[in-house]
Amino acid sequence: MRAHIFDMDGTLLHGTTAPLLLASVLGSVEALREIEERFMTGAATPVDVARDLHELWGIVAPEVAQQAFAAAPLLANVREVLADIREHDERACLITMSPDYFAEQFLDFGFDAVYASRFPRSAEAPLDETAILHPKDKPRVAERFCAEHGLSLQEAIAYGDSMSDVFLFDEVGVRVSVNGDHHLADRSDIAVQGGDLFVAYRAARKLLDRTSG
Repeated sequence: MRAHIFDMDGTLLHGTTAPLLLASVLGSVEALREIEERFMTGAATPVDVARDLHELWGIVAPEVAQQAFAAAPLLANVREVLADIREHDERACLITMSPDYFAEQFLDFGFDAVYASRFPRSAEAPLDETAILHPKDKPRVAERFCAEHGLSLQEAIAYGDSMSDVFLFDEVGVRVSVNGDHHLADRSDIAVQGGDLFVAYRAARKLLDRTSG
């Protein structure tokens, strides 16, 4: 049995991120781009970004998150890939630094678990900065998920696209770059481009068949 660990922004969401989709609905794209630029240049930490997003948007209503998710350009065949993983009696989770109120909508696709940065759901609750995920948290979260199913990280396949996946790629058994950038170029066992998740998943299966055969 194996575990399949998926990134969301730029991976399952083709060419975009959950915050950008949310900003499009909330009319704050320019403000969001400034926040993301500070993170990309190293001027802001994930906690800084989460704080800025919470100050910018406050409590995001469920219908807003649903509207943003409905407009998302998802890779093709996400449900089909997850169904095939279940047919192999394997496990799948999603790990993202983006807000949980967006990411958790992927649970309906067949993931065993979705891990995301937790944001307040009511105006009375403050932002818990310890609940905001950092790229370095991804292998820790993935290891916990694997352990719950009697697996190790070496028995996991990670699918990602960018800098936020580097720490996870350094720990898992198989690394699949999906429309990945230069941060993963030297860390990937497989690199695929395009809009169909089944292409990446099938390539990972073929690699596993070769190495175990």
